[in-house]
Order: sequence, then structure tokens, then C-alpha cells
Amino acid sequence: MKAEDHLKKVNEIKASIDVLKEDETHVIAVVELTYGLAQHLIAYGLDNKYGEHRDTHHGTPALLRKHNEYEIATQFERLDTLRHGRWYGGKGNGEVLREAIKIIGQIERWSEE
Repeated sequence: MKAEDHLKKVNEIKASIDVLKEDETHVIAVVELTYGLAQHLIAYGLDNKYGEHRDTHHGTPALLRKHNEYEIATQFERLDTLRHGRWYGGKGNGEVLREAIKIIGQIERWSEE
């Protein structure tokens, strides 16, 4: 997928998150969406910065670390942990939602640098 296509997905997913995030009963869905959003933001950022990216989450942290993007790799892994806990553990709360949104903000700022 081209960088521009990742950016298009970013905008579509962000619009969905904006609709759902106000209602905490959608925590699981929003955290899942933030994970997908992070994948597209990171792909976009890596492509623009380094001319390469992954179209899946597999290997993304390693690719980020290859380019010394340790903080973004750590944030992506944290988001994966939040996702796993909501998806498989059935836990959901506003605090997790706020943390996921905060992580997305950090990744988005990085992708636009």
C-alpha cells in the first residue's frame, strides 16, 4: 500500500473513533480501532521518513527499532497490550480509552514530523 493510501485509512478510522469514543460502552471497539490506526500511521511515517514500511503489524516494532524509533516501537507495543487486554480479557474502561487515544496522538505527531 502506498503512503497516501495509509493516510486515507488514517482519516477513515479517525472519523470512526471520533463517533465511538464518547460512549465508554465502545471501549473495546475503540481500542481495536486505535491499534489499526497506529499501524497505518506508523506505515505512513516509516514510508515518508525511511522509504519502507510493513503493511501488517508483524515486525513493525523491529522495523521501528532498526531506524532508532524506540519510543514509537514501545508505544505501539503498549497499544498492543491494551488491545489484547480488552479484546481477549474483556476488560474495558475509560482510563484505557484515554491512554489509547494519548498513544495515538504521540504516534500521529511522530508520523507528521
